[in-house]
Amino acid sequence: MDGKVLLELFLVFLKIGVVMFGGGYAMIPILRYEVVVRRQWLSEQEFIDLIAIAESTPGPIAINSATYIGYKIGGIAGSVLATAGVVIPSFSIILAIAIGLSRFYTHKVIRGVLNGIRAAIVGLILSAVITVVKGVLKGLPILPMGITIAIAVAVFVSVVILDLDPVVMLGLSALIGLILTLLGVW
Repeated sequence: MDGKVLLELFLVFLKIGVVMFGGGYAMIPILRYEVVVRRQWLSEQEFIDLIAIAESTPGPIAINSATYIGYKIGGIAGSVLATAGVVIPSFSIILAIAIGLSRFYTHKVIRGVLNGIRAAIVGLILSAVITVVKGVLKGLPILPMGITIAIAVAVFVSVVILDLDPVVMLGLSALIGLILTLLGVW
């Protein structure tokens, strides 16, 4: 494997890890830009599939995504380096907060910075939602699009309003998808 590619993988995911305030969903637009738009390591459809897989497998979406993309681009070494790149900044930041910043948590300047970051996170998460929705619905005929939207709304209502188990809803959605595929709807 080319050392330059491995270094690039590490640096890209290090960069993503540094700006990953707000968790995995907030990093989706940044990840998409880096791996789909800028470097073309994944197609738009591969990216949407990656998000679905990374979200439905155990572990944080950022780590799952880094591991997958790293492996696709650089094999096992790429997987290890991309994962390390995305983890190192979070680990370092949390360690720094634990050591020193917690003393200044109520300081006006620190509170202002955190409030600004929280606001940006809302925008990044909304951007991620729109990216995923557009990718999932792109090119679907009317009936499958309607079914997809109905499943998404049903899961949203079940989890947010009815407080049902998200894992159960994911499993039921997968079962519905399988049945609809076998019936030739999808």
